[in-house]
Amino acid sequence: MLGRPVVCYVLPGVSRWSGKGRQGWNRGRCLGPVAVGLLVWGGWVSSISLGPLSVGAPAQAQVLLPVVRDGFLADPLADRPRDPLLPTPVVDRPLSPLEQWALEQALDDLAQEADALATANQPEAARALWLREIRLRRVLGLDAELTAIERVAQNLRDGNATPELQLLAMRLDRITPSLDPNQESDRRYVQTLATLYTTLGRVESAAALRRTLADVALEQGDIREAQAQLEPLAVIYADWFYFPEAAATYGELVALTQGEDEIRFLVGQIDALTQAQQWEAALVAQQHLLNRYREDPTRWVLMAELQYAMAQNHQRLGDGLQATRHYQVAYTNAIAGDQLDIAAQVLRALADLYGQLALWPDVDYLYQQLLAVERQALDAYGLMETLDQLGQLYEQTGNPGGALQAYTEALALAHQLHYRQDYFLAQIQRLSAPAESQL
Repeated sequence: MLGRPVVCYVLPGVSRWSGKGRQGWNRGRCLGPVAVGLLVWGGWVSSISLGPLSVGAPAQAQVLLPVVRDGFLADPLADRPRDPLLPTPVVDRPLSPLEQWALEQALDDLAQEADALATANQPEAARALWLREIRLRRVLGLDAELTAIERVAQNLRDGNATPELQLLAMRLDRITPSLDPNQESDRRYVQTLATLYTTLGRVESAAALRRTLADVALEQGDIREAQAQLEPLAVIYADWFYFPEAAATYGELVALTQGEDEIRFLVGQIDALTQAQQWEAALVAQQHLLNRYREDPTRWVLMAELQYAMAQNHQRLGDGLQATRHYQVAYTNAIAGDQLDIAAQVLRALADLYGQLALWPDVDYLYQQLLAVERQALDAYGLMETLDQLGQLYEQTGNPGGALQAYTEALALAHQLHYRQDYFLAQIQRLSAPAESQL
C-alpha cells in the first residue's frame, strides 16, 4: 500500500501539488478509491481497481478489497510517511495543543473544499476528501471523528455512495466493541453510533444498539430512557419493512406507557400489524385502542374510522357477520360525526361484501344510501362512479330500464367533469338500441 506519492487530480486552473508542504497540497484535489481507484490515505497511494460489485447483493454485502478497507481503518499516525496535514515530530509523541488546533483548522478547510466540490457536482472528488478528512479527525478524538461522520453520512447516503458507506460502517464496527453501554460516559457514544448506523443503512447494527440501550435502561428502572430507545427502534424496523419486529417493539412501548403515549404507540402497533398481515393481532390492538377512545369524549370522532378498519380485518379473516356489525356501527358513528367520507367508504365496503354473497336487494339499498351521502358531500366523482356501479348491478339483475336511467344520470355528471363521457354514452346507446339490432 505504501511507497508512492499521492496522485492528485488537478481541476482546470488549479496547480498540481508539488509535494512541498500543506500549502501546495491544498491547491490540488486528491481522489480516493471511489473516484479513480486510487487509494489515498496519509499522503500515499495504491493504484488499484475496486472491481465489480456483487450484482443483486445488498449494499452491506458488496466486497471491498482488503487494501481499501485496511487503508481506511489503519491508524493515520502509523502511516509512513504521514499525511501532509499531520505534523511529523522527530520523536513519537502525542500532538501538542497547538498542533491539534492547527490540524483542526486544516481539516475544517478540507471539509469546505469537499463541500464545494459536492456543490460543483463533483461527487467523487468530494467523497474522497470527506473520507480523508474523517480519517484524520480520528487523531483529534472520538467526538471529532463522530461529528465529522454525522456531517457527511447523509450526503453519502443520498448519493448512493455504497463503498464509502461501507467504509464508515466498518469504522463504526471497530469503535463499537470499545464502548460499554453500562457506563454512563459511553452511552451517549452508543446512541450516536445507533443513529449513524441508521443513516448508513445498517439497520441490524442500529437496532442491536438501540435494543442494548433499552435493556440497560429497563435494568436501571429508567422507563423514560427505555421509551426513548424503543421508539426509534420501532421506527427503524417499520422504515425498513421489519413489520413483525416493529409491532413487537410498539407492543413493548404500549405496556410501558399510558395516556397520549399509549395511544400513539397503539396506532403504530396497529399499522405494523396490518402491514405484517397479522389480522387477529391487529384486531386485539384495535379493540384496545377503541376502549381508550371510548374513555375520552374528545376522541369519539376517531371511532368511526377505527371501527371501519376493524370491520376490514374481520372480513379478511372471513368473519362476515362481525365485519357487517362493525361496518354498521362505523357507518352510524360516521353519520353522527358528519364524517361523510368515512360513511361513503363503509357503504362501498358493505356493498362489496353483500355483492360477494349475491344479496342484490341489499346491494341496491346500499348504493341508494351511498348516492344520498355523496350528494350531501357534493362528491361529483363519487356520484358518477356509484351510478356506474348501480347501472351494472341493474343490468346483472335484469333491470335494463334502471340501468339506462343510472347511466344517463352518470353521463350528465361526466359532461360536467369532462371525464368518461364516451364510456357512458356507449352504455346508453347499447341499452337504447332496438332489440332486433342487439341480436
